[in-house]
Amino acid sequence: MSYKALEFAVSGPIATVAFNQEHVLNALTPELVADLSRVLPEIRQNPEIRAVIITGRGRAFCAGGSLQSIGEGFGPAEGHRYMSEGTRWVHELATLPKPVVAAVNGIAVGAGLSIALACDVVIASEKATFGAVFGKVGLVPDVAMTYFLPRVVGLQRAKELVFSARIFPAAEALALGIALKVVPEEALMDEARAMAQAFAQGPTFAMGLAKGLLNRSHNAALEEALEREAAAQALLFQTADHAEGVRAFHERRPPEFRGS
Repeated sequence: MSYKALEFAVSGPIATVAFNQEHVLNALTPELVADLSRVLPEIRQNPEIRAVIITGRGRAFCAGGSLQSIGEGFGPAEGHRYMSEGTRWVHELATLPKPVVAAVNGIAVGAGLSIALACDVVIASEKATFGAVFGKVGLVPDVAMTYFLPRVVGLQRAKELVFSARIFPAAEALALGIALKVVPEEALMDEARAMAQAFAQGPTFAMGLAKGLLNRSHNAALEEALEREAAAQALLFQTADHAEGVRAFHERRPPEFRGS
């Protein structure tokens, strides 16, 4: 497939999605939404892809929603439809059964911060900046930020970030737990690729199930969590990767997982 607002490349087991609308700081335009809606299912359906990197070109990772697309605003029904139809891809991103690394190269505000939060791991450039800036235009957080932000930083800190709508640096994102690691700008993609490569060598199917269990853990009672774990483990006991892991353990060597 060809894409207008992003670059998509696959190298070995790693897929890289790079937003490339530098003229609008990689804002979430209709073109980018359309491309994300197509590329994420493509990644899901390709068994050769075992890890994903999402990044941006130029000064921004993603500068949030496109105010030009909103224009003069919407009526209630039209606004609800615009948001519901324009954010379906977020569920696809958050539930991809493969590890997703956000390589935040620059500005990640509004929906850009939401996208980073929906990924599994965030590595940030020292020059990256973040912000839940929706309040600056009289809106609430969207693109699943109200789901992910409190889970990452806690409810009180999430409220402060949303109410203040302030921009904060990569060092604070690290302290808040939004970023796992902050690295020099020139090292960002090397760090992201190294992490994605390490993830890609793991048992992809098991990692996908583990991701789903962890994502639902906040909404699960203890009994539910135990039952979900048991069901997943019963399935994984039958896999080639589990058998390989057991063999490697007994043979005292690193396992060679195939992702199945």
